[in-house]
Order: sequence, then C-alpha cells, then structure tokens
Amino acid sequence: MPRTHTSIYVLLALAVSCAKPPAPPVRDSSQADLSLQGVTVRSYSGGSLRVVTTADRLDAFRDVGTPGDLRALDAGVTIVRDGTLLRAPTVTGNFLSGQLEGSGGVTMFGKNGSRGVTERVFFDRNQGAAGMASSDAGLVFDQPGTKLTASSFVVDLAEEHVTFSDATTELTPAPPSK
Repeated sequence: MPRTHTSIYVLLALAVSCAKPPAPPVRDSSQADLSLQGVTVRSYSGGSLRVVTTADRLDAFRDVGTPGDLRALDAGVTIVRDGTLLRAPTVTGNFLSGQLEGSGGVTMFGKNGSRGVTERVFFDRNQGAAGMASSDAGLVFDQPGTKLTASSFVVDLAEEHVTFSDATTELTPAPPSK
C-alpha cells in the first residue's frame, strides 16, 4: 500500500479516536424504570395470609424523585380476615417509606353490604402499630339501615378504631317483610 493511503488511514483513525463520544440519551422522567401489568402481591404474617393487593399496572421509579416511588392504576386491597375490599383508580407513594395515597374516588366494600366512598385516602404504615389511614376529603358510608357522612376520618388499623369528624348519621328503616 502506498504511503499516502496509509497516512490517510492513520489520520482517519486519529480523528475518530479524538471525536467526542455521543451524549447519553436524555431520560424521560415520566417513564417508569419498571412497569408491570396484572400485579398481585400476597402479604403474610407468619404463615397466615393477611392482605392481597392487586393492580392492573404498577410503575416503579428509581432515578426520578425518591427511590421506591410508585404509581399503581386500578389498584385493590383485600383484607383477608374480614373480606373488606378497597379500590382506587390511582395509588401513588413510596413502597420503601410505606406512605401511599389512593385517589380518584376510593371505595370500600364490606361483606355485610357496607360501602364507603371518599375522593382520596392517605396511608402511613409507620403511624400506630399497624399503620393509619386517613382522609380530609369527606366520606359517605352506607350499610343496611344506616348512612354516615363525615368531613374526615382516621383509621387505626391495629386498634380497628375509626374516628370521624363532623359526622352525621341517618337511620333508614328496613323494608317491611312480606
């Protein structure tokens, strides 16, 4: 090979090696680091199943915000002990800190025909012995024969105790038996 061609190849190799590496791609902060579809999580205490959590979609974030941030869509929690079901269109929060917010219309269904509705519910597993749930978005709670409305509530899960603020109760008579 003539010397001129060799020199051109050396110059090309030198130019390529001195070029700046391409910039890393820009991360879209709205995109999750992990997305799962059709999620079911079972929580046990000892050998006993306590809670079943489901979501149509679960997004987890690691590089944006705080590690452990999550967003769940069409989420549900079933408390196995009494069959209570909680549903929320959206749940956001952090699974490492245990602080979550259900929003978009949170509904509770009990086995005895009871139903509670509020716009949002906050849960903090670090409050109380087993966590506390609360809302300042109002509540309408119906069960056969009774309707309760309140401006806010706090639930102590370990004590199984609910405190309502500004609550009113309506009693509805049972339909006559035939």
